Amino acid sequence: MNNEPYFSVIIPVHNKLPHLERSVFSVLKQTYQNFELIIIDDASTDGSSEKVTEFTDPKISLYTRTEPGPGGYKARNVGIDHARYPWICFLDADDEWSLDLLDTIKSAIVKNPDIECVTWGYYNTLGTQKKLDKTSVINADVQQKSFALIDLFRQKHTLWTGAVSFKKDLLVRAGKFPESGYKRGGDVDTWIRCLWQSKGNLWINKPLSYYYLDAVNMVTKSIKRESLYIFSPFLLNILRENKNTELEQAIKDFQNKRIYSILRGQIVDKQPLDYQLLRKMNLTPDSIILVSKLMLKKMIKV
Repeated sequence: MNNEPYFSVIIPVHNKLPHLERSVFSVLKQTYQNFELIIIDDASTDGSSEKVTEFTDPKISLYTRTEPGPGGYKARNVGIDHARYPWICFLDADDEWSLDLLDTIKSAIVKNPDIECVTWGYYNTLGTQKKLDKTSVINADVQQKSFALIDLFRQKHTLWTGAVSFKKDLLVRAGKFPESGYKRGGDVDTWIRCLWQSKGNLWINKPLSYYYLDAVNMVTKSIKRESLYIFSPFLLNILRENKNTELEQAIKDFQNKRIYSILRGQIVDKQPLDYQLLRKMNLTPDSIILVSKLMLKKMIKV
């Protein structure tokens, strides 16, 4: 069918040798084959650079960077720049897809031709155990559901890199991934910019991806509690220019919850509290209660 979408799948690789075959073959063996696979070797030193050259499928294009970038953001942008097809998917080199993933989202896109973003459920996987991520659970009778930026701020919808596909044009318009200023959290900054400009977003009520919690060289383990995106210039600009009071309140509540989470984490990690973050809170009645609880925990040294 002429209206069937084509996908560019982007896998950045930095020191993921034990997991490479799992991730790459979960793409190559998809039941829907209208795709290209772009692998970016992000200056690996563990043998991954040599391993990626062993994949000889003609669908694969390989690009090499000489200096690794935090979070793989620059590597993903290399993939976006070289993508030949209108839809882009991302898969980290230590994660995996169900083999019917592209087939499933293809069908959704064909039925909803005006959307620019599609997401789906995923499993958190540890060893042989898998658990449906709590953000992927909604009414079992709902097969798919539209969503908007405000749902992200209200924490009624979550985007994860391995379970989202965007129109390439949308990613480019939104500025792609941040290439500086972020070691972690740059993906959320990207989602916010994309959803702000997107003409339509669809969530599929089906788990199709696997997020592995026991992979090697995980950014989420090496870099903790960085949430710079909650004070990004783009987000602050939305607060200044946006006339939707409902969206404004959702953003402020979102910022407050992230600040509270960071400060609480500093207590758990027995670090000094970052009072500059506390001063940035938009102290609504709910957030005052959160701060009070936090200070109480500090006083009793939880």
